[in-house]
Amino acid sequence: MNKKKNIPEFFINAFYESKFRDNFFVIKAGGKVVEDVAALDNLLANIRELNHQGIKVLLIYGGGRAMDEVSAQRGVEVEKLDGLRINKAENMDVMKHVIGGDLSLSVASAMARNNINGVSLNAVPHDWADVNLVPKAKGDDFTGSIERAHARPVNRLFKVSDFVACSCIAISDNGTVCNINADKIAMSIATRLKAHKLIFLSDVDGVKIHGEVAGLITDKEIDAHIASGEVTGGMKVKLENCKAALSAGVRRIHLINGLRKDALKKEIYEPVGPGTMLIHESDREAYANEVEAQRLVEGQKK
Repeated sequence: MNKKKNIPEFFINAFYESKFRDNFFVIKAGGKVVEDVAALDNLLANIRELNHQGIKVLLIYGGGRAMDEVSAQRGVEVEKLDGLRINKAENMDVMKHVIGGDLSLSVASAMARNNINGVSLNAVPHDWADVNLVPKAKGDDFTGSIERAHARPVNRLFKVSDFVACSCIAISDNGTVCNINADKIAMSIATRLKAHKLIFLSDVDGVKIHGEVAGLITDKEIDAHIASGEVTGGMKVKLENCKAALSAGVRRIHLINGLRKDALKKEIYEPVGPGTMLIHESDREAYANEVEAQRLVEGQKK
């Protein structure tokens, strides 16, 4: 009968220290996660633990459901094209109120409740990216697009802070306050800064293949899953964008359900997390070795 050898505590601590020290994670949280007080508190508590491991975290968030509710109350029509909002003046007024105001304050309040030090921004700083206006329909004067993100100003802020939260409101190069899809902001910054992880938190468990959540998908498998019809709609677009982010230098991407308790913590600290991870095919063997090492360490912690 084989017995596990006891691993000294200092080795376990060193394992996590070497695994995470000086890492930079970009997390995008959907509105359903940020608007849920319990989910938001849990997320920030998990991020606080990441900070304690030496990980710097940028949180980008949206708030679609809350915007839809306020729009309905005000009688403002919500229009979408290919799943993305049309941003007319009246829609932007709602966004400033909901995203730039209420949700931004809600995130700042949750930071205080969970004793997490950092910075809460209600808009992407203008020097973080070159932002252009890209109208998608008549009257759509407030939809923005990031032409290029800039690493230096982001890194400058992270020299004095381990955590920054920022909404999906941005400022165009001519000073116009505009809306950029939060996924695109997260991907642009993660790509430019070559983030160690890009994490998407939503209300779905991950990418379903043959009816089951796939634990691992490599960049070489994405096209096949799309071609087979297994991945369609919004998830198809997300996987295409994820493939581009991997090609541009992001090492690992995670798609997880942010409404589940400690989902972020489990995805990072457990050998195999509850969501879907996307990696380079060339990293498959290295990832398998990491899983085995982490399973050994986790077994000693129990």
